[in-house]
Amino acid sequence: MNLIDFDYNFYGRRSVLEILKKRVMGLKEGYRQNVALLGSRYIGKTALLHCMMSQMEDEDVFFIYLDLENRDFDYFSVQFTKSLLYNYLKKENLPLQEDLKLLCAEAKDHIPRTVFLVQAIENFTGQGKMLEAYHMILSLPEVFTQETGKSVVLIFDEFGHLENFNIPEVFAELGKRIMTQKNCLYIVASSFPQQAETILSEKLSLLFGNFETIPLQPFNFSEAQGLIDQNLDGVKIGLHLKNFMADFAGGHPLYINLLCQELICLSGVYAQQEIYAPIVTQAIENVIFNRWGVISRHFELEINALTAGKSAGLAVALLGALAQGKHKISDLSESLKLKSPQISPRVNSLQDSNIVERNGNYYHIKDKLFSYWIKYVYQRRLHVIDLEAGRSRKQFKEEINRALNDFGVVARKDLSVRISDLMHKFDNESFVLCGRRYKLTAFRDIKILKLRTGTGNYFDAISAQGQEGLWLVVLKKDPVHDNDLNGILEEIKKLDPRPLRSVIVSLSGLDENAKVRALQEKLWIWDEDQLNCLMHLFDEPIIVR
Repeated sequence: MNLIDFDYNFYGRRSVLEILKKRVMGLKEGYRQNVALLGSRYIGKTALLHCMMSQMEDEDVFFIYLDLENRDFDYFSVQFTKSLLYNYLKKENLPLQEDLKLLCAEAKDHIPRTVFLVQAIENFTGQGKMLEAYHMILSLPEVFTQETGKSVVLIFDEFGHLENFNIPEVFAELGKRIMTQKNCLYIVASSFPQQAETILSEKLSLLFGNFETIPLQPFNFSEAQGLIDQNLDGVKIGLHLKNFMADFAGGHPLYINLLCQELICLSGVYAQQEIYAPIVTQAIENVIFNRWGVISRHFELEINALTAGKSAGLAVALLGALAQGKHKISDLSESLKLKSPQISPRVNSLQDSNIVERNGNYYHIKDKLFSYWIKYVYQRRLHVIDLEAGRSRKQFKEEINRALNDFGVVARKDLSVRISDLMHKFDNESFVLCGRRYKLTAFRDIKILKLRTGTGNYFDAISAQGQEGLWLVVLKKDPVHDNDLNGILEEIKKLDPRPLRSVIVSLSGLDENAKVRALQEKLWIWDEDQLNCLMHLFDEPIIVR
């Protein structure tokens, strides 16, 4: 795939892409900051890495990319050495070869020390001396950089799989090399953030080699809309349907891409110039309900991997209960008629597998569409006897239509009504939203009101009586500027009783001056991302501007 292909197919993540490129350029200037990309499977880590490499192909840097998922040591050894030699020959405009021996022969006169070490690695690997070969492989970048004066960027995709090589102290040895190889930048990626963070903090936490951790999340609402626009370029679709798809897919780029492909196919089959609700419903049925639908099959494989072993039945039951809205250990225990000590270890295992996430005392299936599939497809397959042919399919299509209609009803609600409905669900729980912890008290007497500032401007607001005092929530879809904040603060000071807690909800955020001032005044600030994080926690559709 060439640079044009990558630019066309790559979407979003531009800020992360720029960080990666900056780190590579920094290496050339003598500054090294290793990077760890962490995020769920199919969230776009590999696409991001390949896009970075394609855009920096002309830079005087050698990239070695290794995908370690389900690979053995022989692959690691051969791919590492072949990639290094092949890229060297390519950069030097020398004849290219595919076979390792031919690569060595072509490069021997130019980088003899590197080739000598490659041949030694091949010999040790052939003799089954994996530990010796591993140590030599890790020293290869240093020998190469000394011999050529060039820099190397070493990329380990799914680097946690190094543990599967059964090499003693596999990460400790890697850590030693990272610390000493000043001309080699390490970029690692993992689909298991908890496992990866443990490795990084306990085994690769080095004096000179600490990793900058970059989490990759599903796209936010506006990014998901943009990806739909890119996929459906030239195809008409209503804003309501586009909003529904962005929410339904949970912002996951893979699902958005696959749904859009199906929509384009169906619009061609039915010769439609515009995509309407029936085609969206049919596309969802095709990819999610049908057993051989591409997303359905993907989820089936996920379930099969999760349910291997003795506690398979409990894993399925837990996922079903979580999909049904049982988010606390006590609720799961009551639903499954099991004691908490029986449930907690399996929930923790699902967390380690990056299927379930915890926020406060709440547990959620991380992937919104996966949760939907478990609830409306998988659970029904397990428990519903389809006495009438096609009945399950009909029920699923009715459910999709109902979800589509309900989304439209909720989307048309005023922001103040949405937030008021949300606050009725708070129950003295603590949650982390975008890195900050919030204690959300249980409320009574929640009222929607208008707040008039001294300048004559009006703001929508909500007053809510908590157990410890009054809360005031000020709502604004547009950005909050310094003048707006001044007016809000003046009105807050006039209130009697004075609010115990004041919150500004701004879908477009605050300008920098207003933000600094609000934090100084100890106001909480919830933007679109934080608000939709809350909506996800309480199983509500996202906020649509």
